[in-house]
Amino acid sequence: MTNKTRLNGMGAGGLSLLLLLGAAPAWADAAPVAATASIASASSPQGAIATLDNTLLEAMKGGKALGYAGRYRVVFPVVKQLFDFEKIASLTMGPYWAQLHGAQQKEFMAVLADYTAATYAARFDRYDGERFAITTSQALQPGTMGVFTTFTEHNGKVHRFDYLLQQTDGQWRIVNVVADGVSDLSMKRAEYTDTMKNKGFQALVAYLRKQIEGYARGGGQ
Repeated sequence: MTNKTRLNGMGAGGLSLLLLLGAAPAWADAAPVAATASIASASSPQGAIATLDNTLLEAMKGGKALGYAGRYRVVFPVVKQLFDFEKIASLTMGPYWAQLHGAQQKEFMAVLADYTAATYAARFDRYDGERFAITTSQALQPGTMGVFTTFTEHNGKVHRFDYLLQQTDGQWRIVNVVADGVSDLSMKRAEYTDTMKNKGFQALVAYLRKQIEGYARGGGQ
C-alpha cells in the first residue's frame, strides 16, 4: 500500500468545519510550536496530536508482525480517547442527529469510532522511515485550536495533516482532520446526510460496518 493510498478518502473542503463552528481560519499567521514527544501532553492540543502521531508510528512499525488486528488494538484506545465522536457524529449527521433517539446516537458514535480506528489500522500498515512533525498551531476561537502537521514519506514527499480540536471538560479532542486540503468532516457530512435522506439510519450503519469488514479483510496482512 502506498502512502497516497493511505491518505486517499480522508475527506473534502478544508474550511467547511471552521465555517460550521464559526472559527476564523487565520492559519497563515500560526505560531511555531515544539514537536518533541518529551514535552507533549495529551492534555494540550499539540500533545494530543503528538500522541496520535506516535501511535500511528507504533502501528506502522508493527506492520505485518502485528497484522491488521494487532494494529487495530494499538490505535483504537487512542482514537477513542482523542477524537470527539459525539461532536463529529452530530456535525456529520446534520439535522438528522436530533431525529435519532439516544440508543441510535450511541450506536452511531460507537460505529464511527470503530470505523476511524479501522481506517488507520488498514492504511498505516508498514514503516519505511516515514515521519510526522508538528509545524504550527493556531487559536481559532476560545476553546478551538488548529494544529498543523506534516507527514513525510520515505521518498521525501510531504503531505499536510491539519487538525481542528476543541476543549471539552479540560481535554482537547479532535473534531476534524484535513489531509492535503481535503476535509474528513465535510466528506462525511455530504455522504452521511445523503444516505440518511435516501436510505435511513440502519442503511448508514450497515454501510459503515461493511467498510470496517472490508478494511479487516484487505488490511489483514
